[in-house]
Amino acid sequence: MSFKIPKKEIIYPFSAFVLLMIVVVALWKNSLESNRQLLKKDIEVNGQIQSQGFLSSGQKSIIVLENLMERLEMTNGDYFEYWEEDARLILKEDQSFKFVEWIDSSLVVQRIVPHKGNEAIVGRSLSNHPRRDEWLRHVRDSTTNLTSWIPLIQGGHSILLDVPVFFGGKFQGTITAGMDFTTTFDMLSAGMDDYSIEIKDDKGTTFYKLNDPSPSNFSDDLVYVRSYEVDEDDKQVWTFYLMPRNKDVLAERNKSSSSILMFGILISLLMSLLTYFYQSSRNENTRFRELNIKLRVANRSLREERTKAEKASKAKTEFVSNMSHEIRTPLNAIMGFIEVLKESKIDSSLHEYLSLMDVSSKKLLLLVNDILEIDKIESGQISFKKDIFSPADELQNIISIYRPSIEAKGLYANLDIVSDSKTHVIADIGKFGQILTNLLRNALKFTDQGGIDITYEETIQNSDLNITIGIRDTGIGIPKSKLKTIFDRFTQIDSGITKRHEGSGLGLYITYLLIELLEGHIEVDSTENVGTEFKISLRFPITEMQPEVDAPISDSIDLTGFKVLIVDDNKVNVVVLKKTLDAFGINTYWVGNGKEAVKAVAENQYDLVFMDIHMPEMDGFEATEEIRKTQKDLVIIGFSADVTKETIQGAKEVGMNDYFTKPITFDKLRQNLSKYLVRV
Repeated sequence: MSFKIPKKEIIYPFSAFVLLMIVVVALWKNSLESNRQLLKKDIEVNGQIQSQGFLSSGQKSIIVLENLMERLEMTNGDYFEYWEEDARLILKEDQSFKFVEWIDSSLVVQRIVPHKGNEAIVGRSLSNHPRRDEWLRHVRDSTTNLTSWIPLIQGGHSILLDVPVFFGGKFQGTITAGMDFTTTFDMLSAGMDDYSIEIKDDKGTTFYKLNDPSPSNFSDDLVYVRSYEVDEDDKQVWTFYLMPRNKDVLAERNKSSSSILMFGILISLLMSLLTYFYQSSRNENTRFRELNIKLRVANRSLREERTKAEKASKAKTEFVSNMSHEIRTPLNAIMGFIEVLKESKIDSSLHEYLSLMDVSSKKLLLLVNDILEIDKIESGQISFKKDIFSPADELQNIISIYRPSIEAKGLYANLDIVSDSKTHVIADIGKFGQILTNLLRNALKFTDQGGIDITYEETIQNSDLNITIGIRDTGIGIPKSKLKTIFDRFTQIDSGITKRHEGSGLGLYITYLLIELLEGHIEVDSTENVGTEFKISLRFPITEMQPEVDAPISDSIDLTGFKVLIVDDNKVNVVVLKKTLDAFGINTYWVGNGKEAVKAVAENQYDLVFMDIHMPEMDGFEATEEIRKTQKDLVIIGFSADVTKETIQGAKEVGMNDYFTKPITFDKLRQNLSKYLVRV
């Protein structure tokens, strides 16, 4: 049995996947432990607060009776004529008191407030009562007595509180109160809907509970327990328990961690695919250089080798397009679910994780877009729009977008515009903005102190506007040895495992290619540890026309009630789009291929159809052509991760009204739909 060692193209992506998975699993386990620690902390803090509140409430009740005792002793018994009135005030002000009675020195109940309902106790002797010895012991010690949760002669249960009274040089009796803390403790527990509470007396009898506590459902570290001595003479100890109300609370908190784990696995897989592409591309570049050397030596094999190189280049272009499409499809699901989670009600502690997921997915989308841009440029498929705009205004707009990020990093951004007038030109505003954005982001990334100076100069020559833009930073600078290679793709200033700055090394390469296609010029001057300056020169034709100003679209667009058919064989992407449209109030229906779509449109009435392109049995183009034979006015919008120029052009040729590329944000989808779903 033979074992074949994999090539480097397989080893590196697999190693990257394993390393990323180790990090993801470690973060996941850390997240689980963090959830448990946060829950323990919540239980401990709430337990300390609530137990202290209950203890203070009980101490307050004891103080109230002891104050009444002091009034009797200080007046040598004269205050006794006001005793019942004082007792009524105590019952009115503190709902923990159920009754207050006077037991004389011979253990006979003489008075009780309220009298109604407690008639059976008046005149009764407690000399044979089980608590007689406890009562006498506290009388001898002149200390306040607190009983367990005991049954009452007149019915029910209560905690009895005895306060001995001495005046005239001898013991006169006790002020005794029946205590039931349920109402008072319920008020103290207001807002504790997520927790259960239980309090037991020294006999282990529960005399207060909230939300059906079950300590046995939880491990010891998730139950807060506090014991405190309520009667020093009898060594009576009450025990307070606080625990979560829901026994599955930890499992519910860990659901978000499981989502993070799944997201981490997807990201690890996507990054390993990108690593594979990078290795393949790098190996292809190495092979091309070797072929070029051989071509210069052997003129005879020039045509043959050139043919091979062109085939390899075409294969590479197809590979890039296919890989980008395959990556954008699951990425659409990831970004879509992130948008859904943002709109849902989740624990505030999870918003940070959600924001990190959002940033990471957008970085990945940016990388995929850069790869597609390179593929379009190198394959000659790139096209330039003819927009009307002011270059000076567009530069100011881009700087205003990045100024918050610059200032958040503690840097300054100075703009110096030398222009007599805001001249309008005809050019591709998107490509112009992409050039400026790449250079500005590059300066921001490598600058930690100081700031960025931007200069803009324009001069009119014949019917053209000559533009010179300089972007100078005070960053780390570029070593002289790397100045000649910074415009190569996948090239970075600080490379290797010790690099401090993120990036794919594609931004400057794309910038260079775009400027070259626009017949412009770019140059760079840099001093290590001092800073870097990029200067670009461009020339655009001047126009007297003014740009069209689009009317702002209302934020409160009402799309409720419309019927939309989703045609897509990818169930994950269907779920994302369906949840998005459901959030808008749109009624959604789904079929899995073009043949089913033709049948559904023939049998039902829809306001709009979202049509995927790549599907089994019948693709989106064929389905649209069939539908257009009978449905001329139905709005059909292509919705696919295929962003090639040929596919977008083909969608319009077969009769689609528009073409949306995946992924797409909630807001952008709502605004685009408002163009087609109009209420009459």
